[in-house]
Amino acid sequence: MTVHQGLPGRNLRLSAATIGVFDGVHRGHAAILRATRDRAGTGSAAVITFDRHPLATLAPTVAPRCLMTLGQRLEAFRAHGIRTVIVLKFNPRLAARPAEEFARTILARRLHVAHLVVGYDFHFGRGGTGDAALLQRLGTRLGFGLTVVPPALDHREPVSSTRIRRLVRLGRLPEATRLLGRPVMLAGQRVRGRRLGRKLGFPTINLRPRNELLPPHGIYAARLGRTPAVAYLGARPTVDREGAEALLEIHCLAAAPAIPTGKTVEVALVAWQRPDRKFDGVEPLRRQIARDVARARRVLGLTRGRREV
Repeated sequence: MTVHQGLPGRNLRLSAATIGVFDGVHRGHAAILRATRDRAGTGSAAVITFDRHPLATLAPTVAPRCLMTLGQRLEAFRAHGIRTVIVLKFNPRLAARPAEEFARTILARRLHVAHLVVGYDFHFGRGGTGDAALLQRLGTRLGFGLTVVPPALDHREPVSSTRIRRLVRLGRLPEATRLLGRPVMLAGQRVRGRRLGRKLGFPTINLRPRNELLPPHGIYAARLGRTPAVAYLGARPTVDREGAEALLEIHCLAAAPAIPTGKTVEVALVAWQRPDRKFDGVEPLRRQIARDVARARRVLGLTRGRREV
């Protein structure tokens, strides 16, 4: 997959393209990406996306915290068979472009999009005034086709990033997983720890979360790549001062993968187990961690008995 940071220096010729933030790359987004691949045929299926959510520029105080980092979105596009991604910096200059000018100068003249695929609720251009109806008229004039993908429904409601963000904030992971079509994934950069987990008998891989939106602090059954694990997300109130930064601490239930300090990896959160809490010392904490590990093994199907979900 080729990634262009900004408009490429030379004009491209895109067989089919779609455009949007695609935060979460959920089931509805997957349908759009699939339609883009189908339209591209043997040509290049492309995504035009942005380095940030538009509201982070237009209205920072009400901008949503995104489910995915840009790096996670790019990897998701790759997994969906996208060959080309153009990442546009969403700055005031881009936000001020009228919809018709954006379609004419960027979609038609710079990228030579032969066919555009958008979601049913897509809006673009200054003030969000551009929509599918305008694109249909502009496509006829500028020479590109248009496919509008209907919403993916779940319980008769459209699957949306807004809906999934709410579920993640509430820690309702099974519902979020159903709408995403995969587990909730957190990206984290490995940092050096104090080896307290090792002293307690439960060594951890310590990650600094990079996602804007995090689920509630607590214990989760998880997977680090293919490795089953217990994940702790929180600020370690038993051993750290109040106000310490939140970390994602991973205790692997099988051989831990080698992850160098500074490397960013993804952790899949499978199921929430309990909220974070402060213990009266490290020994009660150690006993609770042992219970957390035993439960996670059951949840992940690593021990006999009824699987908890």
